[in-house]
Amino acid sequence: MQPFSYPLTGGSHGGDSHTVEDVQGYYGVLTDYYFDGDATETQIDENNVGDWVDVLFDINPQGTFDNRPTEMQEANPAGIVGDGSAGSPIMLSLEGLDTHSSANFRASMTFEPDTDESILETRLLFARHTGTTPSSNFSIEEVTLNMTQGADIVYPAEPMLSFFVGDTIDTNGPGDAGKCCFQIRSSVEGTASLRALTWYIQK
Repeated sequence: MQPFSYPLTGGSHGGDSHTVEDVQGYYGVLTDYYFDGDATETQIDENNVGDWVDVLFDINPQGTFDNRPTEMQEANPAGIVGDGSAGSPIMLSLEGLDTHSSANFRASMTFEPDTDESILETRLLFARHTGTTPSSNFSIEEVTLNMTQGADIVYPAEPMLSFFVGDTIDTNGPGDAGKCCFQIRSSVEGTASLRALTWYIQK
């Protein structure tokens, strides 16, 4: 069966015909949680309370789902930078996207605070491509959990963050595009348990 295709008009696409795979898709990674195992834990302790922290993330061997739009796969076959270990956060490369593109990001996780009356914030941190002014990283963030039901309780969270691909994080050239990673900030000590990270992409 041939893939369904339809004409796109307007923007940079003109009247060309594109398959669905050309214009939308997703990139998702799962921990052992979805394979009868455990989520990956990130500890918030006295040394990083109140700071933005890269989440640890152990990708299950069967837990990578690369269904990015065709141009992204062709431009950057790997898709991500980093392996989710300490000092090497998972960062999605935006190579292959342009300023007509947008994305939604969703994390599946829980947080167990050690103290009552606390909050958990989440964000996507973006690294720009070369040659931009300003050149510093930037973020989009939200308050994800208001944990007022007590300490030592597991609070589920599904933060959703949306963004468009502006001209400082689009594809500037081969191997030169923006990228982003997921971070958390807690007002108290506790344990974050990461289950999945997914980017839903519109080319």
